[in-house]
Amino acid sequence: MEGKMKTRRWVLSLLCYVQLLFPVFLFAQAKGPRELNVAYPLGGSTSYFWVAYRSGAFEKYGLRIKPIYIRGGVAAVQSLLAREVLIEMQGGSSPIAAWAQGAKELTFIGAVGNRLDYVLVAVPSVRKAEDLKGKRIGVSQLGASSDFIARYALRRLGLNPEKDVTIVGAGGAGERFAAVSGGHLQATVVQPPFTLLARKAGFPILIDLSKEEFEYIISGPLTTRSFIRSDRETVMNFMRGLADGMDFYRDDKNKDKVIKSLGEYYRSNAVEELEETRRAYSQLTPGLPVITVKSIENFVANDRVLSTMNLRAADVLDLSFLEKLEEERKGKGR
Repeated sequence: MEGKMKTRRWVLSLLCYVQLLFPVFLFAQAKGPRELNVAYPLGGSTSYFWVAYRSGAFEKYGLRIKPIYIRGGVAAVQSLLAREVLIEMQGGSSPIAAWAQGAKELTFIGAVGNRLDYVLVAVPSVRKAEDLKGKRIGVSQLGASSDFIARYALRRLGLNPEKDVTIVGAGGAGERFAAVSGGHLQATVVQPPFTLLARKAGFPILIDLSKEEFEYIISGPLTTRSFIRSDRETVMNFMRGLADGMDFYRDDKNKDKVIKSLGEYYRSNAVEELEETRRAYSQLTPGLPVITVKSIENFVANDRVLSTMNLRAADVLDLSFLEKLEEERKGKGR
């Protein structure tokens, strides 16, 4: 009996010694990759996220990303607030509107698209802004970013989006483009690569918003303040992976791999269109996933309801992750 007790004490002592000597190793072995549900829409600069995911950029920081496609901004925000996803790539419209109405949990931590990248295209019979009166304009979903952008484009053309046209929810960019091609819609707003398709089809481009210096969150990582409080390092690791993935996207030596990933993202093998997408977004977002207060202010000022609410744009942002990312990169000489 005494021998058994001595053996047990010896084993326990050995285990304690090993744990003291190698605590970090044992913890890392037990912990494993952090699984993270991330929602995303299809189109535009969100392709940066997809390429980062496919390139393995997040895995370098201990994250196992599960991408979840959610088409509409309103549905995506609801999913985030319900904690079905913990981070999502999202345009500015739905989150800012929800935040203004009381969803103060929401916060943007960056942006992969910080300038408008849309064009308003129409059927060949519509040659000028006046021709749009009485016509149907397609957006992804009422209240989504494409809705805001379509209304902004119409106002820039001197039209009243509430009176002069009918704006309808018509699905993603591919569905809207098909609807315009088939004559079911008379106009819509599109991003690359549909800008190339529009030019090839001979559709008039009534306004090219990418040529305007208008800051707006086309797409950016959105999360909740409660998730940041509970797991700040995971949020930081997501931003590190996203930034590295953006570098990978723009690096010419990765061009073939990026085109392949974009083909998966868009479910397309049209190389010319995919190259157009990579070229456009490499130019539109040349550095870190920077977000600005001005991009929020622009949205608020151009929304007839929010512009009357005396909102403080900076309150929907948490810039601490970008600031830390910039510090880390300076330290590495990047």
